[in-house]
Amino acid sequence: MADNEVFRVMLRMEVLPGKGEEFEKVWYDSAGTITGQRANLGQWLSRGDEEEGVYYIVSDWVSEELFREYERSEEHVVHRGKLHPYRSKGSMQTMRVVHNLVGAGAGAPA
Repeated sequence: MADNEVFRVMLRMEVLPGKGEEFEKVWYDSAGTITGQRANLGQWLSRGDEEEGVYYIVSDWVSEELFREYERSEEHVVHRGKLHPYRSKGSMQTMRVVHNLVGAGAGAPA
């Protein structure tokens, strides 16, 4: 793996009907657990447009090794437990960022 290669994790979560707003709040309130990890580069929560109650959580890490270290930690178990009551189903995909191109609109005011 290249020294500058980013390890990305994407979680797909199906949230119980009627629990979306509460899930979003709990995720936001506890997101510092992830972003506070020395190996974490950032984290995003997205709500799917195609399927009701489907969310995607994407997080970038400096390496797979350091992500897996966090994944095996007690801190991760506690964090995951906060989101579990809202989840009906989920899956995880991992990948490596090959290229990262910043678009012209990235610096433009919204």
